[in-house]
Amino acid sequence: MIRLYFLQALYHLRENPIITWVSVLGTAMAICMIMVLVITFQVRLVDCEPEVNRSRTLHVPYMSVKQKGKSDNESANSSMSVRTGRECFRTLTTPEAVTLVSGVDKVRASVPAGSKATADMVQTDEAFWTVFSFRFLSGAGFTRADCDAGLPHAVLSASIARQLFGTTDVVGHTIQLNYVDYTVTGVVADVSMLATAAYAQIWVPYTAADAESLSWRDDTMGPMHAVILAHSSADFDAIRDETELLRQKYNDGLRDVEIFYRGQPDTQLAYLYRRWYAEPDVPGVMLRYGIVIAILLLVPAVNLSGMTLSRMRRRMAEIGVRKAFGATGGELMRQVFFENFVLTLLAGVVGLALSYAATFLLNDFLFSNSMNAYLSGETVLTPGMLLSPWAFIAAFAFCLLMNVLSAGIPAWRASRMNITDAINQR
Repeated sequence: MIRLYFLQALYHLRENPIITWVSVLGTAMAICMIMVLVITFQVRLVDCEPEVNRSRTLHVPYMSVKQKGKSDNESANSSMSVRTGRECFRTLTTPEAVTLVSGVDKVRASVPAGSKATADMVQTDEAFWTVFSFRFLSGAGFTRADCDAGLPHAVLSASIARQLFGTTDVVGHTIQLNYVDYTVTGVVADVSMLATAAYAQIWVPYTAADAESLSWRDDTMGPMHAVILAHSSADFDAIRDETELLRQKYNDGLRDVEIFYRGQPDTQLAYLYRRWYAEPDVPGVMLRYGIVIAILLLVPAVNLSGMTLSRMRRRMAEIGVRKAFGATGGELMRQVFFENFVLTLLAGVVGLALSYAATFLLNDFLFSNSMNAYLSGETVLTPGMLLSPWAFIAAFAFCLLMNVLSAGIPAWRASRMNITDAINQR
């Protein structure tokens, strides 16, 4: 019986090809626009390599410092110094791991008497390789012993290794970063710039570079930010409480100034929308996304519903004839459902394909911004970033519901009408 319903549905869709394809493309475009919106949102939010622990990670990208006794509005805002990071975050006991990471700097990378390149470099510590999950092609990250000793070690991305050495098997080789010799300890797969907290092309210990010397405001501010990996997101409140205790203890040791975090540590979502000292309006962000998605769903759905309703009204005579030959109301409603299911399924497949094509073709337009405009990497998209089954199912279900209601209500009314009235379309 189901096979018969599908064959009848395909016949009716072929019977009015223009209306069918307008309906299919309209529904497909609605699904496409929603999927593109969801993809641009989720690529920075869902767990994906190397930021596989986003759901249980907290960030402290900025902090503020003020004179003791002054108001919060009379403050300076920047990232933290190595000293602040060590005393306020590296000593945390509740989380699984805490790493300090500098901002991205441009460096001249070269091989002695060989190739050279401009690369994006960050300074960090051994915990960085625990907080983030990199795919090592050779070697490994630098260790705590390396960091404690201030050894000039470096981890390279695959593209930089190939550009300088022609291969990724370069562990133990020497590389010059701004004319300073470093020993390569490992090579990792390239990292997309969409992994904002983990991205770089070269990673070195901050104890072997200049991060510790770059500080100001009584050695409270500097180039670093903290990334905290919790055992579970349920530990977030406990981590924030311990962070506040360490902040107060640290401030007690400062003579003239004190630091504060303006609502940090941030979850991944708040971290994405924080701009310097301004605390992110996360509920407002979610509300705006919800409104946009609702508009993208409702506007095409209303238009397509009108077309579906008009098509069904023209078929009322057919419904009357089928009733005259013994078709029940349930059979008629099931037929209407299957027709619209086939139409929406076809539109969903087309819409999903269009959304992936649009995401790749409009990559620079969708993902380039002032934060990564000067970086040398690429906004590479991985399958984990693109797959959003729940968003697709929700959009598909909504379009199916609108189509079924638009066709089902007239069909239901016709199934309950007098056969003569239905045939005469009264």
